[in-house]
Amino acid sequence: MSASLGGLLKDYRLQKNISQMEIAFSLGWKDTTRISRIEQGHIEKPDRLLIDKICKALELKSQETNRLLLIGGYLPTINEIQNVKNVTNPLIQSWKYPAAIRDFSWRIIHSNEKIFQYYKINQKQKDYIINNYPSVIEVTFHSEFILNKQFMPNKFFAMKRKNFLTTMLKDFKEHQRNYTKDRWYIDFIKKMLDNPLFREIWIQTDNVVDPLLNHVTNFAIKTAFHPNNPNIILTTYLMVTPYREDPRFEIEFYTPADMETFKYFDSIK
Repeated sequence: MSASLGGLLKDYRLQKNISQMEIAFSLGWKDTTRISRIEQGHIEKPDRLLIDKICKALELKSQETNRLLLIGGYLPTINEIQNVKNVTNPLIQSWKYPAAIRDFSWRIIHSNEKIFQYYKINQKQKDYIINNYPSVIEVTFHSEFILNKQFMPNKFFAMKRKNFLTTMLKDFKEHQRNYTKDRWYIDFIKKMLDNPLFREIWIQTDNVVDPLLNHVTNFAIKTAFHPNNPNIILTTYLMVTPYREDPRFEIEFYTPADMETFKYFDSIK
């Protein structure tokens, strides 16, 4: 299938054997000019309402529509977010270790309690995350984030932390390479450039070469201080998998990487 919004729309139309004229008439248009311009990429990002009408005219299944919305860089609506939270909540809450859902822009959509415990998120921070869907980047680079407060004062840990953050931003740039002209992306980067740590790391990412990252982008190793014992480092593996029904969302699953971390999570069951 084509990688562009217009190309994918054309693919779907041809697969379903629907003419441009049929779509135009179903939308109340007299000719096919606008449909042609969308398919050819001359209209780079049509209004979301128009895309919804075209998807309805093409009788697309929900998975097809959601793939189209991902290719077009359309952020999920509040209703779409709530639906995904409702459907995935049993899985997220039953996972024995930290788990979360983010959308393609890396907004935090849903989390289980264990992830808040793992990162020692206080109630005020927790409420903000639950109610505002901030980006993973915003939370991770915030000066009050527990890992920054714990790692940055120590020169050795600060270097490791910055290496991780650099790799993280490189991964973020790779994931967002098709959306850099979108308003949400531009506004977000402008906002984050007011953060000194983000600004420092951001300008370094293009000079970093990580052979592993170039091949494996849905796996990471996470470390954190034990919430109850700052002398113990906990380590987890993080695996990210797309949500099949709507690929604009991804599910993050943490698993312990050593016995000390296994013991910690066993203790909070």
